[in-house]
Amino acid sequence: MRFKLLIITVLIITINVYSQNNQRIDSLKKILKTVEEQKKEAEKQISNINSKIAELQPKIYLTKGGFAALNFNQMSFTNWAAGGINAISATALGNIYLNYNKGKVSWNNNLDIAYGMIKNNSQDMRKNEDKIDFLTKFGHTSPVKNINYAILGNFKSQFAPSYTYDVNNVKSPMISTFMAPAFVLASLGIDYKPLKYLSVYFSPATGKFTVVSINNNTIKKAFAVDTLKSSRKEFGALLNILFQKDIYKNTNLLSRLSLFNNYTDQNTPNRKNIDVNLEVMINAKLNKYITASIFINTIYDNDIMIKFDKNDQSKVGPRLQFKEVFGIGLSVNLFKNKK
Repeated sequence: MRFKLLIITVLIITINVYSQNNQRIDSLKKILKTVEEQKKEAEKQISNINSKIAELQPKIYLTKGGFAALNFNQMSFTNWAAGGINAISATALGNIYLNYNKGKVSWNNNLDIAYGMIKNNSQDMRKNEDKIDFLTKFGHTSPVKNINYAILGNFKSQFAPSYTYDVNNVKSPMISTFMAPAFVLASLGIDYKPLKYLSVYFSPATGKFTVVSINNNTIKKAFAVDTLKSSRKEFGALLNILFQKDIYKNTNLLSRLSLFNNYTDQNTPNRKNIDVNLEVMINAKLNKYITASIFINTIYDNDIMIKFDKNDQSKVGPRLQFKEVFGIGLSVNLFKNKK
């Protein structure tokens, strides 16, 4: 009898506790619902206030910025059994952009420059990086969402003369210099921007010019320019895809793919060839002044002949070109926009 009373008492207590818990849960759910409604109302008010603040602030149509960096690399060996060459190098990098956006009109400008020198033990100072790349694009909105009419221009060259060196450290005659070559693009097309960080530009009407401004037949032949002329002209279609986004905190990825087809080539079989230029740059800001960066550039141009046999210099042909630059050094931001 006592055992039955004990069981009944335990059941009554359990049911009572369970009932109280349910009542408490229901009460907390009601409180949560009220708080969520208050949160939605507060978020709506915050959005309205931000919109009013944006309306009262002066419009910013012109934005500018960029960075300058100086990267260093030094290696030194003393009694090092595995071997090695003492070396020191420095590379200066710079990027400047100037963009204008007002109403239906946009104008974007970007300049990338780089110059680097390296000094190996017992060798003369040599250039190991040299780049000038200016891109400008003027756009006007179209009736179709995310599509703009656009005009694009691109100029690429270098600052100083370049040379090659043989195994005996003997310098060759100059193989390139400023405006020899220079690559110029002038294009009319449409720009599709489905996202802020993605642009797909297509043009069926693009002029491509390879310029060798000096009278140097060796350089002209290397870049398929007629020795009696100062430039090689091509006309065709261009596809330019640009992706730039912060992929992680203080880490930015920029990737640009350019595909060009010369469908007016006098040599008909060459019309099936496509010039490819892929650039990938990752910049990571380690702190206020220290940055690390890696740049990869891959080029294929069927018209550019490259020597591929060290034992037979007469053997030349189109080849995949590859360049990789890694650096870590000092960096400062330029031309901060006023808020």
